[in-house]
Amino acid sequence: MQCLASAASKGQQIALVCEPTLEGVLAATGLGYLAHVQEGQIRLVSSACPQLRLGESDIRLAASDAAAILAQRVWSGFAGRQGPGKTMAWRIVLACASDDPHMPEIVHRYVRLGFSAGQRLKDMIADPNVSALNNLARFVCNECEHTRQFVRFSHMSDGSWWALFRPKADTIPLTCQYFATRMGSERFCLVDPGHLCAALYDGERSSSCAVVRLDQRTAEGLATREDYADDERQMQAMWQRYYASMQLPGRDKTHRGYDLRAHWMPKRFWAELPELSLKP
Repeated sequence: MQCLASAASKGQQIALVCEPTLEGVLAATGLGYLAHVQEGQIRLVSSACPQLRLGESDIRLAASDAAAILAQRVWSGFAGRQGPGKTMAWRIVLACASDDPHMPEIVHRYVRLGFSAGQRLKDMIADPNVSALNNLARFVCNECEHTRQFVRFSHMSDGSWWALFRPKADTIPLTCQYFATRMGSERFCLVDPGHLCAALYDGERSSSCAVVRLDQRTAEGLATREDYADDERQMQAMWQRYYASMQLPGRDKTHRGYDLRAHWMPKRFWAELPELSLKP
């Protein structure tokens, strides 16, 4: 913080590099407040793609227990300023799951506006800072719905269930509890190799779904599992045949409704859908 305060006192433009996560962004925002940095002097930059502007000095915020505590303080303060309900705070959670490289700065501006505007924030839908964050939150919300719709679990040789999914946002932590409720007492592993994330559930209803961050090698190993149960490939083939039998024969691009499947089931998910792409 001393380094940040010193740079601010000299009138320097600061690029505060932080992890593109909820904790990382909120901790960086809180650090700016504690160092008394003026809003126009500081810009949050994702450590995943730290692109600096001319004349900016970069300062990096490392993940630590102190940063996590500071993030919690910022979260509690923001939620308290918004009054009853957590709608505005929940939008921050959604936005922080976005892959947009500008996400840290968009959330930073939104949080600062929320502290100054208080409960008026919910009515400021035309404000550029609010609009930008709402766009991120809306996209992530849609990706969460895609996750709930298009994850397909396969039965593995050890009796557990396994699924691979590649969303365009970090949606597994936001949706894994839905699958824990849906799967009941079944053990499962849901892997997102793009975001190096996995959700693990041990089948105990009294426990919550655990979310773990993976290294690249582990993620690639989990993404290429082939130890299916004996009946899994047969079940996938039966499901694909049933799905194919529901199609209308002879329909091509000149007929109405031809592209509805591509519209409602985006093609980027087809590789993991057994009804559309049978695993070899």
